[in-house]
Amino acid sequence: MTQVFECTIVVVDVVGFTAPERHLSDRLAVHQGMYEVLKTAFVECDIDFDSCAKEDRGDGVLILLPSGTTRSTVADRLPERIVVALRRYNWTRTRRAQIRLRVSLNSGDVVYDGHGWVGEAVDTAFRILDAEVAKAAFARSDRLIALISSERFFADVIAQDPGLLPETYNVIPVKVKSFTGSAYLRLQGASSSPDPIPPEPSRNDDGGPATLEAGHPVHDLIAGRDLTLLRHRLTRLPVPRLAVLMSRALGPAIPLPPLDDVTDAWSALELLTDFNAGPDGIPPAVTFLRLLAEEVGGESGDAIKAWIGEQARQLRLGPALEVQRRALPPLPVRPQLHLMIMLEPVADHPGRCTLAFWRQDDPEVWPPALGGVREIAIDEAEYRVDEVIVAAERVWSGQSVSASVEFLLPRTLINLPVRRWRKEHASGDPQPLRYGYRLGIRSLERMRAEHWHRNWLLRWDSMLEDPSADRLHYSGRAESARQPVDAVLSDERWVGLVMACPPPPRPDRGAGPDDLTSALRGGLPVILWHPDAGPEDLRELLGWMLSEDGGLRELLERHKLANSRADRPFANSLIDDLVVMYDDPKRLIVLDRPLIPTRQ
Repeated sequence: MTQVFECTIVVVDVVGFTAPERHLSDRLAVHQGMYEVLKTAFVECDIDFDSCAKEDRGDGVLILLPSGTTRSTVADRLPERIVVALRRYNWTRTRRAQIRLRVSLNSGDVVYDGHGWVGEAVDTAFRILDAEVAKAAFARSDRLIALISSERFFADVIAQDPGLLPETYNVIPVKVKSFTGSAYLRLQGASSSPDPIPPEPSRNDDGGPATLEAGHPVHDLIAGRDLTLLRHRLTRLPVPRLAVLMSRALGPAIPLPPLDDVTDAWSALELLTDFNAGPDGIPPAVTFLRLLAEEVGGESGDAIKAWIGEQARQLRLGPALEVQRRALPPLPVRPQLHLMIMLEPVADHPGRCTLAFWRQDDPEVWPPALGGVREIAIDEAEYRVDEVIVAAERVWSGQSVSASVEFLLPRTLINLPVRRWRKEHASGDPQPLRYGYRLGIRSLERMRAEHWHRNWLLRWDSMLEDPSADRLHYSGRAESARQPVDAVLSDERWVGLVMACPPPPRPDRGAGPDDLTSALRGGLPVILWHPDAGPEDLRELLGWMLSEDGGLRELLERHKLANSRADRPFANSLIDDLVVMYDDPKRLIVLDRPLIPTRQ
């Protein structure tokens, strides 16, 4: 027998959820924000939100309150707490992600049929929520919520208590689908805005900051009655390590936007107002100011910290800011940036490949966001990679940091001559990549093969503990000829393999264990080969390159230096064409979904 429950019903709908100006990211922020607002409001009314039965409706939610919840609490405290939570939420979001809500109240019998909640009381709550008179009145107002009560809820609860101000509700007709009746409407919660800010700073005759005027996006996002003094502090204030601070403010999930128009701290703040707060509720603009205060120090830093402290108090962000401060690591003594470029053949389209890249803008944050995906012709890959690298250099231009370029390649493209590729072709005088970067390749197959990662991590950690050059295994050694290569490489003393020749695009299945596959499967992080030289020729070269402290840990840096040394005792081609796979399992890219390219 189906059980009938008598419940208090709350239905919530986000106004304009599917408005054309809302991007997908805005709708995701709004959907998450709706639940943040409701949970906060319910908690402040002493109602356990997690104990409520809920049905998500995309742009809203049906909520059935736990038995024993006092209905007068719902009518009295809940609307006001929703308003307060909405104000706090909207302060930290861009205009496109701000929220206004229609909220209907009802009570009555409901039944759960295994798929959802059913009953006339539920139907009525949804019908009165869609009343055209309520929608029109709300659209003309600046209020944050339209509270709509059913006739039954109003008569049983609101009209019985003068403290609930029943006289502030207006009777409205409701005709929605087959439902015809009345409801009671109250618009509640005037929105508020901080003092507006002018597009350009101005000064009074006495030299003090001028009064702010309307029309600037910052006031839509950041709370504060007077931002004039803050703007005065930030205008013409240089931002040290601009890309790092902006990247940390936005977080790893958001690609760094172009910074060409950022000339000072104020213009950086303006740019960040286009981005919403994350799950911690902290706007990227506030995070940026906190990081900036720590970087600049002195009087300006103290003034910015004081301003942030006031915002944190108003928005109750103090604990979240402290957690954030502890979570973000300090910049390392020898910071390094990485640009990972993936090339992968397009199925059924010979001669074409997908190019994707991930650019690290903060040396301590990995993985970075996907920077872009496009389909290109393979014979144009060097030139398209050049474009990606030059664009990365523009973003990195304010950082005194060394950089690596890594090519994430499948086996079928692993012999692309990336060591011979150059950058800045548009200048007419391109420069080899190997002169300006630590240059290496990485295995796309191993990146995707999670069942190989445990061995990979073990060998990597072992190499960091003991990076000596004698942990390289050279193919073709007489003492290991009696054993298959996968058996040899299972010996944990080996962390690298020097191959006898370049790996073929596909392993020969009838020729026994394949060197490259065995090394990847065995977890070896270092694999080397040369198009023209064998292991014994490379033994002397590698002994020279790895003779100093650091050994295999410094392989990419030593290889880069070897390219520029005038006293190198080896033929140029032996050094220049040495292929180095240096595969760090601590820096993975999650490739769990298709990359959809734009075609060029």
